Amino acid sequence: MHRFLDVGCGKGFLTFPAASVVGEKGMVYAVDVSEEYLEIVMSRAAALGLGNVKVLKTAGEDLEGVPNHVIDRAAYLFSLHHIGDIRKSLETLRSKLVDDGLVYILDPIGSRLLGHGTSPSHVLSILEETGYKVTGFTKGLLFWKALAKPV
Repeated sequence: MHRFLDVGCGKGFLTFPAASVVGEKGMVYAVDVSEEYLEIVMSRAAALGLGNVKVLKTAGEDLEGVPNHVIDRAAYLFSLHHIGDIRKSLETLRSKLVDDGLVYILDPIGSRLLGHGTSPSHVLSILEETGYKVTGFTKGLLFWKALAKPV
C-alpha cells in the first residue's frame, strides 16, 4: 500500500492525481489550514467516489492526524512558503515518513518580483539539519525544486 502526503493541498491540484497513482488500496492525506479549500477537496473526492483521500485540517508544522512512519512520499507543491516554521514542518514530516520515504518540494524563489517564496539555500540547509539528504535540486528563474530522503 502506498501512502502520500500533500502538505498544503489547497484545492487538490496534486491530491487527485496522487489518489489515482496510489490506487484504491493506497491513501492520500490532504492537509491544509483552509476550511474552504478542504471542503472543496472533500466534495470533489466524494463526487469522484474516492475512498482513498483523507482530508485533515492541520498546520504544516503539526500534521495532526497523519500517522507516524507510514508516509512513502510527501510533497510541498507551492506551499512551503505559506508555512510559518519551515524547520518544525520538516522535523514533523520526518517522523511521518517511512525509512525509504521521499519528500518533494516545489516553491517560488523569494523575490520582489513574486512577492513571496522561499530561499532555496536556506531550505536546503534546514533539510540537512533536520535529518534529510538532498538527492536532487534544480533552481530556475522563478521556482526551485528539491527531492530529499531521510537519513
